[in-house]
Amino acid sequence: MQTGSAKTWHNYVVTLMYKGQQSFSTSDELLKEIDRKFGDTDKRTMQSLKIRTIQQGDRSADEHVQEFKKAALEAGYEGYPLVVEFKCSLNAGLQRRLMELWPMPMTIEQWYDEAIMMDHQWKVAKTEEAFYGKVNGTVRKLPQYGQQGQGQEQGQAL
Repeated sequence: MQTGSAKTWHNYVVTLMYKGQQSFSTSDELLKEIDRKFGDTDKRTMQSLKIRTIQQGDRSADEHVQEFKKAALEAGYEGYPLVVEFKCSLNAGLQRRLMELWPMPMTIEQWYDEAIMMDHQWKVAKTEEAFYGKVNGTVRKLPQYGQQGQGQEQGQAL
């Protein structure tokens, strides 16, 4: 239900349309008029604020990159300032791992790709850690295949 100025505008436009004094040839014309009347007057500034405050949070890097790309496109960001904002938007752990890369990514696309890959690797590592589990508060050691002494435990021979 519309209220306030939207309801007033709606009633006014509908009245004009019934009188034949207002018409929209296409739905796009109507949407443009609605946007002109009620839309954000300074979208670029709002998108710039969004890109400067966006944070990865609990989302995957892939999800974050998609949202970040959309915000960057809408804000008109490109080049090095975009890289700076992207790095600031990442979780601290992922940001640190990316900053330790050698050679460091140069383009924003490289930053996106590396962030997604490292985030995926981290999730795989956490899954394996959970799968192999912890025994009595210590991490269970995986079998060491191909090393001498395999199969010998506390003085027992094969």
